[in-house]
Amino acid sequence: MPDSNAEGPEAATALWTRRIRLRHLEVLLTIARHGSLTAAADALGITQPAMSQWLADIEAAAGVSLFERGRRLRPTPFAAPMLAHAERVLQDARRTLAEVQTIRLGGTGRVRIGAMPVAMPALVPAAVLRLREQSPGIALTLEQDIAANLLLRLERDELDLLVTRLDTRTLDSGLPQRRLFRDHHRVVCRPDHPLAGRARVAWRDAVRYPWLMPPAETPLHEALAATFAQAGVPFPQTLLTSTAMAANIELLRHSDALSVQSGAASADLLARGVLAALPLKLVHNTGDVGLVWREATPGPVLGAVLQAMIDASALLESAGGKVR
Repeated sequence: MPDSNAEGPEAATALWTRRIRLRHLEVLLTIARHGSLTAAADALGITQPAMSQWLADIEAAAGVSLFERGRRLRPTPFAAPMLAHAERVLQDARRTLAEVQTIRLGGTGRVRIGAMPVAMPALVPAAVLRLREQSPGIALTLEQDIAANLLLRLERDELDLLVTRLDTRTLDSGLPQRRLFRDHHRVVCRPDHPLAGRARVAWRDAVRYPWLMPPAETPLHEALAATFAQAGVPFPQTLLTSTAMAANIELLRHSDALSVQSGAASADLLARGVLAALPLKLVHNTGDVGLVWREATPGPVLGAVLQAMIDASALLESAGGKVR
């Protein structure tokens, strides 16, 4: 196959820009997903020869073969960056069209927020209400997940803003960030748990009971494992691995299970007597809570949401330490 990059990156970029349309990128992703020109053609409602021509156009513009031919099409090493590029461009196109639709309906823009449970009880609601007063035309969507998944979705352009733990992975990402507040985890249980109310509780006492565990390979799971190891106690029985807050609370209320929850997420539950906190501390924190986004210089819409989050965090902290 002729090398379209022979004249240098600028010529290759010009060729790619002139020849490649969004439909090419859709075709590329569909082929990778199905591993077959016939199956990909059926999925897009076109003929197999037409699908072959679309792929030929893409490979000619890229100057490399993207798939090894055979019973199944296998991506070559050149395919990975091209597929990632296609995902980003199509996702950006969907986001742009959604913003246009928002503006057409009278709004001023759209921001997709991803947040960890630590931000849900107080910070995010306070920021949303503040934003409604200051910039009512901004449409917001909110999704909850663990830090690793949120960061991956931000990098894929599926989210615009994260309210998350600034853990090592996030700090090393090179993405713009803003610290908001420090939050310490608490070991919690039902109020009439055998360990509740004790002035002193050791980790050897805690591991005698079943636990609701965070997913493996998360910073919180690693912090718990390090804590058990330092205390010289075995890893406890796991009742359930879960990040589902509602289910976790019900399991805690109706069993002897223990769990670790963020201070912000558990504050109201402790104040209302739904849960009780034990006098136990992890050996290290999993990172302060902050904001993460992509653009080095945020546009006015994202900038307004960022400022609402920053202002809400400051107000909550000054109004009684609900965020800490």
